Amino acid sequence: MYAAEPAEVQQGPDEVLKVAEGRVAVLTCRVFGAPRPRIYWQKGAEKVHVEDLHDPRITALDIGDLEIQVCLYYASVISYF
Repeated sequence: MYAAEPAEVQQGPDEVLKVAEGRVAVLTCRVFGAPRPRIYWQKGAEKVHVEDLHDPRITALDIGDLEIQVCLYYASVISYF
């Protein structure tokens, strides 16, 4: 028999996170529940779909964390033929 457990956030991201340029910021999310809860990130009231951002600096990890490569500017590489 399978007993359901309500979702519980055990650890969320820090309110303030200081990260040096060129380093990786890790926003932590640890949840518990059965079945395993899905984790969604949001900015303000809007849900963020990381896969739709097409930004190589941002990665959603399977464990629930969000990794962001910190840089002061983001340059695109353009090739001319």
